[in-house]
Amino acid sequence: MHSSYDADVPTYLDLAREYGDPILELGSGSGRLLIPLARAGYRVTGLDCSEDMSTLCRQKLEAEDDATRERVTLASGDMRDFDIDTEFNMVLAACNTILHCTTTDDLLAVLTRAREHLGPNGVFVVDFAVPNVLRMLQTSDIEARFEMLHPDRGTRVIDTYTVSYNFVKQMETYEARIEEWDEDTMVRWSEVSTERAFYFPREVELALKCAGFDIVKTWKGLRGGPLVETSQDMVYVCRAASEGPWAVSRRRR
Repeated sequence: MHSSYDADVPTYLDLAREYGDPILELGSGSGRLLIPLARAGYRVTGLDCSEDMSTLCRQKLEAEDDATRERVTLASGDMRDFDIDTEFNMVLAACNTILHCTTTDDLLAVLTRAREHLGPNGVFVVDFAVPNVLRMLQTSDIEARFEMLHPDRGTRVIDTYTVSYNFVKQMETYEARIEEWDEDTMVRWSEVSTERAFYFPREVELALKCAGFDIVKTWKGLRGGPLVETSQDMVYVCRAASEGPWAVSRRRR
C-alpha cells in the first residue's frame, strides 16, 4: 500500500552522501528505503522483527544487480534489543518507525541501542509526523475508505478503516478491513487492528537527550528548514553526546 511512497528517498540519499556508510536502518521492512540506498552504492544493514517483511525485501532484491545485493545485509531482531557487531556511520529510524514504540521505555530502549551502534563520527537520523490535533479530533472514530491498484497485479485494493485517538495515553488505534478485488471477484481479505503512539517535538527532543544524544540539525519535514507550527513532519539529526554520563558509555564488545 505504501510501495510508491518515495518522498524521503532524496533526503536520505543526501544524508548518505554527507555521512557515508555503513548504514543501519531500523524497521527496514520490505526495503522501500534500504534498496535505493544500496542501489546508490552504500552498504546497508536492515533490521526488522517481521520475517514476512524481510521475505518481501529479499524478493525485491532478486530484481537488483549483484553489486546492489552484495551491499545489503538483512538482520532479524527487535529494535529495542539488538546487538550487531558493527559501528555505523548512520543509523536511521525513518518514516514514523519510532511511533511503534508505544511506551517511553520502548522509545528510550530504541534510542539507546541506536546510539550504542554509532561509530565515533556517526549520526542517528529520525523522522516522524507532527501530530495534527485538530484533524485528529475531526476524524477520530469516523470510518474512511482508501482505494488503490495493486502495484503488481493491477487488482483493486480497498482499505476501509477507522482511526481513534486516546489523548491521555497519546495512542492511535487503527482498525481496518482490507479487500483485494479482481473485477467483481474478491480475491482475499484481511482484518487488522494496530496501535501506534504519537509524540510531540519537545517529547522527542527530551527522549533523545535522555538517551545520550546531542541534536545537531532539526529540519522542517523532509524539505529542510526550521521546525515551525505548520510543520507536518520533523527530522532530527543527532550525534552521541560528547559530555555527560553517556560520553563514556560506548558499546560493550
